[in-house]
Amino acid sequence: MDHDTYHARDAGARLTQTLVDHLTPPPAPTINYATVTAIHTNNGHTTITVTYAGTTLTDLPCTTNCTTAKTGDRCLLLTANHLTTIIGILA
Repeated sequence: MDHDTYHARDAGARLTQTLVDHLTPPPAPTINYATVTAIHTNNGHTTITVTYAGTTLTDLPCTTNCTTAKTGDRCLLLTANHLTTIIGILA
């Protein structure tokens, strides 16, 4: 096999893997329950620290309706890909 053929096959293999990576659908978002352990506000931007499944998740972003959360409140976490956001506080 000559040098050009080798490089053409290698480029084709890389292109195929790139297409597969981009065409694979992302995992479905998940919703979980957690407990608020701390609220931080800096320049009007609120982040919340929670405990979930024995783990502490720090400085999570939240929706505007979650900015009134208090320590001990139960909340809903929405995880999509690698981003987790607090989307609601339970009554």
